[in-house]
Amino acid sequence: MSYTVKETRIFLHPAADLLAHAGALVGELGGKRPRKPPGDGAVHAEFNKAVGREVFGNRVQLIVRAADDGAGRGALSLEAYPVDPVGRPLAFGVIGDPARLVADAFWARLATRLAPAAT
Repeated sequence: MSYTVKETRIFLHPAADLLAHAGALVGELGGKRPRKPPGDGAVHAEFNKAVGREVFGNRVQLIVRAADDGAGRGALSLEAYPVDPVGRPLAFGVIGDPARLVADAFWARLATRLAPAAT
C-alpha cells in the first residue's frame, strides 16, 4: 500500500503566481520550509504531525511544482508522503492517512485564496 498522494490541478492563473501562493500557504498551514531550498523551482515543506488545527500521527513531506500550459493557465502538481524524523519516506507504520489530510487542507486553502472576492 502506498501512502503517497500525487495530484495535479489546473488553474486560470500563471504558474509563477500559483507557486507564490503555494509558498505562502504552506506557512499558513504550519509547514516548515527547508533552510536551504533544493533549487528545483518547487515548494518543499514538512508538516510535523499537524496541518492547521488538524493533528495526525506522522510527519509529512509536501512538494508542490508549477507549470504553465501556454494559454495563461497554470498547473500545480502536489506530492505528499509521510516521513520519519530524518526525512526518509515511510513504507510502513503510518497512522491514519496524514498525506491525504495535508493535501486536502492545501487544496481547500488554495481554492479559498484564489476565489474571486465577494463585492
